[in-house]
Amino acid sequence: MLIKLNYLLMKMNAGAWIGIAGGLIGLIVGVGSVLAAGGPSAIYIAAGILLLFGGMAYLFYKLFFGPMILASRLRKTGLPGKALIKEVHDTGVTINNSPQVKLLLEIKNSLGQKYTTTIRTLVSRLNPQLYQPGMTIPVLIDPADDNKVVIDYDGDRQSTNPVTGFSDGGESKLKDELLKDQQRDDATRLTGKAARAIVKKYTWLGININGNNPYAEIEVEVLPADAPAFAAKLKGAISEQSVSKYQPGEEIFVKYDADDLTKVAIDHS
Repeated sequence: MLIKLNYLLMKMNAGAWIGIAGGLIGLIVGVGSVLAAGGPSAIYIAAGILLLFGGMAYLFYKLFFGPMILASRLRKTGLPGKALIKEVHDTGVTINNSPQVKLLLEIKNSLGQKYTTTIRTLVSRLNPQLYQPGMTIPVLIDPADDNKVVIDYDGDRQSTNPVTGFSDGGESKLKDELLKDQQRDDATRLTGKAARAIVKKYTWLGININGNNPYAEIEVEVLPADAPAFAAKLKGAISEQSVSKYQPGEEIFVKYDADDLTKVAIDHS
């Protein structure tokens, strides 16, 4: 279940508006005082103050207020869609100790059309790996400009149980699948051959297990010491603290069945 950090942060409170109004009043008073003092350079100083604070206000709007206003509007008028996260980049911006990231998304709208666009969003400092390449997330699309997109934080409520994070009616089926996966992986770890593997793709499957531990599919290239490399897929719950270790390019250790290369399991030893 997606953490609704942005949804909470984007609720503008009265204190924020008071702060903006106070800043504008202070700017007007400051510029007025400079002009009232007179002098040949007064108008240049006033212009410099306006440019400086105007630029800061524009930057603040682009980074914070603009996305907040867009999200508020699209929660009422946006069209639902799905987005595949292609890339994640740190913007270097932090708000309330939560980092902002830039996401390159492949959007699939309600008509089935695909295109790419970018958005900026905040992630919890307690869960910085919330958005990763390969994940699919629900979005809202501006009907007037399909490049304007925001994450739909309510999009998962209709299809998942808000307590367990499992699809309604699908919890038993998923538990059975997890049990079979665990039994197969335990057998592979017991008798399989050890090897290094390089993570090629990490895909969150939309649910968490036992808290915030994501259930994920991991595509890897297995590198046996005495046999050709081969591709494989792993599926299972990943510890929330260990998500960063299973991102594309990372090296992990696995065990595999030499007689059935579809049986590969993470080696936790």
